[in-house]
Amino acid sequence: MEHAHLARIIAHRGASADAPENTLSAFSLAAVDGASCVELDVQISSDDIAYVHHDHKLDRCTDGQGLLCEHTSEQLDLLRAGKNNPGFELEPLPRLSTTIELLKSRQLGLNLEIKPVKGLEQRTVDAIFHELENAWPTQLPLVISSFNHESLGMIKQRMPHVATALLFGAIPDDWQASMQHYNAQNIHCAANELVSNAASDVVGAGYGLYCYTVNEATKAKAVLGLGAHGIFTDYPKSMATQLES
Repeated sequence: MEHAHLARIIAHRGASADAPENTLSAFSLAAVDGASCVELDVQISSDDIAYVHHDHKLDRCTDGQGLLCEHTSEQLDLLRAGKNNPGFELEPLPRLSTTIELLKSRQLGLNLEIKPVKGLEQRTVDAIFHELENAWPTQLPLVISSFNHESLGMIKQRMPHVATALLFGAIPDDWQASMQHYNAQNIHCAANELVSNAASDVVGAGYGLYCYTVNEATKAKAVLGLGAHGIFTDYPKSMATQLES
């Protein structure tokens, strides 16, 4: 089994400690900070346009309210995604299509997490497929992950050669059966839930192992020491500096 390579340090929702998460500014800053890969979250509007946003509700990160999936793309394009971030008042809620163009221009690899609302799995996958099919360059890393494992099965049907990662909190005892069932290449799990035996089993079987969300260098060194191939962090610049020291 060949695991899907991302990077040792992946910018979690961009450089999200210093810019609004999941925004064009956060992804641009990640590149400036030296990151080679970013992680982001995708869901869809009521008219099936893919947007980069973590929460199903708009309230925490934008000046909108309610479920993202209940708004049209015309409505979503008017929103600002820099809520509670001074200096980012005009930050747009990014479409996946716009974000892909930015990542390509910055030569950033991508971990795309599918965040479907229950019942919208197929529509969300179809919208993501529509954006990635002819737009993502083969030379840049691409891994699609989700806690909704059925969505990963759906994306594999549309894009058989795309690398996928099962998202877990703690790695379950039956992880290997799940990996085989969904033909996944990686496991992405919570750093605080990673234990030595599970880590060695996953890596020993040839799968990729990446841990979220790691904002302290001591924790990063610990999970990398257990065999993890990389970490997701809100602080890509300072984490790189600390890991090099």
